[in-house]
Amino acid sequence: MSAQERRTARRLIMKVPLRFRPMQETADPEHEAASMNICNHGVYFATDRKLPEGGMIQVHLRMPREVVGEDVAEWCFTGRVAHVELLGPKGSKLGVGVQFLYYEVPRPSL
Repeated sequence: MSAQERRTARRLIMKVPLRFRPMQETADPEHEAASMNICNHGVYFATDRKLPEGGMIQVHLRMPREVVGEDVAEWCFTGRVAHVELLGPKGSKLGVGVQFLYYEVPRPSL
């Protein structure tokens, strides 16, 4: 079964700014990127940061209205790196697909 056939949610091709950090490297600073496509189950983005397939990652982003149906604050996702692929000649950026496992929505300050 191809990756396209396994998808259960419609992916939207849109650029959403995000920050990410591999969870096993807590001292590592966050890295910035932008989504290439996104849905409520995951995100695909380009980076020059090497991430291992199967590794856990934390992603901070503001989910678009087109995905969740309303304007929301920034969410913090914990996910698994599902696949990594070279996007151009060697030394170019990597395409990283992350499957969201769970998320937290910060509560508004009182």
